Amino acid sequence: MFLHFDLQLWKATLASLGLAVLFVVSLYIWPQKYHRNHPTCVKQRILSVLLVTVLSPCYLILFGEGGEHHLLDWIGLRDPLSALLPLSLTLLLFSGPLYQQLYEFRSGLLSDYDSYTDVVLIRNLVVAPVAEEIVFRGCLAPLLFKPLGWTATVLILPLFFGVAHIHHGLELYRRGNPFLEVLATVLIQTAFTSAFGAYSTLIFLTTGSVYGPIVCHAFCNSMGCPDLSSISQTRNPRFTWGVYFLGLVGFLILSQYTMNCDKFSSLYCMM
Repeated sequence: MFLHFDLQLWKATLASLGLAVLFVVSLYIWPQKYHRNHPTCVKQRILSVLLVTVLSPCYLILFGEGGEHHLLDWIGLRDPLSALLPLSLTLLLFSGPLYQQLYEFRSGLLSDYDSYTDVVLIRNLVVAPVAEEIVFRGCLAPLLFKPLGWTATVLILPLFFGVAHIHHGLELYRRGNPFLEVLATVLIQTAFTSAFGAYSTLIFLTTGSVYGPIVCHAFCNSMGCPDLSSISQTRNPRFTWGVYFLGLVGFLILSQYTMNCDKFSSLYCMM
C-alpha cells in the first residue's frame, strides 16, 4: 500500500509539473518580437493558453483516478452560484484597497487603466482567470488531492501556480531592468501569486466549483497587489489603515463560519 501511495504521488506530481510547464511553454511558441502587452503578443498567447486549457482535462483522464465521479465534477464545472460567497469574502478582504481606489478615483489620481488596451483587459480579467483556474485548480487539484489530501494540496499546489509566473521576470530582464530589481519583483510576485493560489485552492476544494476561483481571480487581477506605500497619500491615513484592518479581521472571522463543507456539496468534502 505504501509503495502504491508513493507511485501515485510521483505520478500526480510529475503530471502536475508537466501541465504547469506546458502552460508556460505555450506562451513562448510564438516569435518573441513584441512586449507581452503588445496586442499581437497578447492575442497569440491567448490562443496558446486557450488550447492548453481545452486539452488540460486529458491529464485527468490519463493520470487521474476519477472513480464514480464525472470528469466535469472533478474539474468543478458545476454550481456557478457558489461563487457569490467567496467573492463577497474577497471584496471584504480588499476593503482597504477598494477604499484607496475610491479615494484616488474621486481625486482624479486613478489613471493607470488608460494605458491598457481592450485586449489586455480581456486577457487580465477574462482569459487568464478562466484558463489558469481551470488548469491549476480544476485539473491539477484533483490530480494532487488523491495522494496528498486536503491540507497538503492547499499548501503544495500554489507552488506550481507561483512558479508558473516566474517567467515574467525573464521578460523584465530582457527589457534591461537591473537584475536585483527583477529578482525582488519576481520574489514579491511569486509570494503574492502563491498566497492567492492557496486561497483559490481552498475555495475550489470547499465549494467543489471552479467558478468561485475564477471570479475571485478576475477581481484580484483588476485590483493588483495592494499598494501600502500610497496609504500616506490618502486624506486620512489612519482611517485607511483602519479599513485595511477591519477588512482583514472581518474576512478571517466570517470565512471560518461560511467557507466550510457544511455550506456546499463539494465532492472533495466527501472523500
